[in-house]
Amino acid sequence: MTRYDEAFLFLDPAGESVGRSELEHGGIRTALVWAPDAAAAARVAGELAAGGVRLIELYRGFDLPGAARVIEAVGGRVPVGVASGAAAGVRHSVTIFADDAADPDRVRTVRRHDDGGSTTVIGAPDAVIESVAEAEIAAGAELIQVCGGAPLTTAARVAATVGDRVAVGLVSWPFESITGAAAYKASWEQAHPSA
Repeated sequence: MTRYDEAFLFLDPAGESVGRSELEHGGIRTALVWAPDAAAAARVAGELAAGGVRLIELYRGFDLPGAARVIEAVGGRVPVGVASGAAAGVRHSVTIFADDAADPDRVRTVRRHDDGGSTTVIGAPDAVIESVAEAEIAAGAELIQVCGGAPLTTAARVAATVGDRVAVGLVSWPFESITGAAAYKASWEQAHPSA
C-alpha cells in the first residue's frame, strides 16, 4: 500500500465498494477513502495503520459505534479524530482543511456518489475558510466539516458566518488519540516552521 501521511475516511452508504483517491498538498499525501459502512472503513483504517499512515480523520456520518470500530481496528497505532456535525440525510458535504499555501480553486477533490450526492474536499488558507464555506453553500453544500488541523476558532467563525443554513462540524480528538494527534501536529510544525 502506498505510504500516506494522513487519511480522511468518509461514509458513503449508497456506495457498493470502497472508493479511493489521494490529495497532495504542502508536502503531505492524504488518502481519501469512501466506505459504504463502518465495517469497511475499519478494515481500510487497519490497512492504512499497518501501512504507516500517521493520522486518520472520520467524516460524513460516522456515529459513535462506527468511530469505535475504526479506533479498535487501528489498535492504538494511529490517532483517529471524528468530525461533529449531523450527516443523516445529507447528500452534499464539504470538508475544508487549513493550508495557508493552498488555492481553494485548485486544491480540491469532488467525489460523486451513486445516490447523486457528493463529497468535496478543499484546502484553503485559514483566513478564507469562511468565504470558501459560503461559496460551497451557494453551490448546494448541506454540511461543512472543518479538518482537525484547523483551530476550533476557525470552525466557530465558519459557524457564525453560515448561521443556521447548514450544520458546521469540526474534527476533535477522543482521549485515546490526543497524544498521537499532538505528536503529528508537532512533527508537521517542525517540517513547516513558517506555517
